[in-house]
Amino acid sequence: MPSQINAPTATKQAGAAKQSNDGMSAINFNTQDNLLSHYRDVLDTKDVAEILGLKVATVRQMFREEQLPYFRVNKQYRIPKVRLIQHINEQTGGNNHE
Repeated sequence: MPSQINAPTATKQAGAAKQSNDGMSAINFNTQDNLLSHYRDVLDTKDVAEILGLKVATVRQMFREEQLPYFRVNKQYRIPKVRLIQHINEQTGGNNHE
């Protein structure tokens, strides 16, 4: 099962996530490969839901409301893994580069 960004074990094991007040975690770019290495470079709604610990329907709504950056392939939402990490870091005030 993939590690979730906001899971407490991910913070302890990898030491790469920084917990914020809203429950989301910031990810340092130099450690992203450790936490999300088993995900493709371009994520679909299911991947984003697993990573963020949300329901797929919630992620789709976030895309529709432009709360997450995305592009479309046919009728499906996609987001580059790097852009998701950037978005999380921007929302949590995390460092983009260390």
